[in-house]
Amino acid sequence: MYFQFASLLSKALVANGVAEQSSALNTQASAQNLAMLAGNEAELALALADTADQYRKDHGSQTQPLALGRVYQNYFHCILRPGTGIESLHDLAGRTIGTGAPESGTWVTGQRILEAAKLKNSANAPTELQYGYAAGLDALSRGSIDALFLFGGLPVMPLSELASSMDLELLDVSGVLPQLRERYPDLYDAVVIPEGTYHGVKSVQTIGVGNLLMARADMADDLAGAIVKLLVDHADQLVPDSSAGIQFLTTETLISTGGLPLHPDARTAYRELHG
Repeated sequence: MYFQFASLLSKALVANGVAEQSSALNTQASAQNLAMLAGNEAELALALADTADQYRKDHGSQTQPLALGRVYQNYFHCILRPGTGIESLHDLAGRTIGTGAPESGTWVTGQRILEAAKLKNSANAPTELQYGYAAGLDALSRGSIDALFLFGGLPVMPLSELASSMDLELLDVSGVLPQLRERYPDLYDAVVIPEGTYHGVKSVQTIGVGNLLMARADMADDLAGAIVKLLVDHADQLVPDSSAGIQFLTTETLISTGGLPLHPDARTAYRELHG
């Protein structure tokens, strides 16, 4: 879904005269996007707020990415096959879990959830396999893992396809939200994956993280401001047809970046738009 958003943004940048040319890159994870941004391989990057926050902490005085705005809500999925007997996070003890591609937003947040549930480094810690989306969904369909962590906008289309061919369940992981908020202020939200988002899957409470549009600090001020105004004034051009989740394409919500600093000209643009 985020590649679809990036493709729409790329087209809108050109159509509205913000850029002469633009293209969307298909990547694997938030950390990869941020590394490409820092390495001048991309001018913009989508990244989960908690992954971006950790990236800034890990890279010290190196060029730090700055936010242009929070664009979408990301929803944490803990996916189960029926009949596993898993009814809570604590039931994952001793099980085998697909925990996301290395350094992906799924992996970063999943590790924090497991730590908050006291499942890391315990005598009966779950076995973790770092599967990305495709490998994880394949392993789940074959029954070689008991649960799969997956982070995405609603709906995650490959999960929709799997749910149409087999029964699946989603686990409520919201019980650790207070611990996450205490340790990582401003980054995590209480959200709901509504019933019907995936075929036959009931509504479930879970944890949400904002998806941020990031830029380098040296992005030209007039460009950063123009992109912000595009996000607000042409939001209707930036919503993928498949999107069922929350978009944050208004001045009131774009600025809520989980404590990550805004690009200076993005801040100026928001003041002009919102007062």
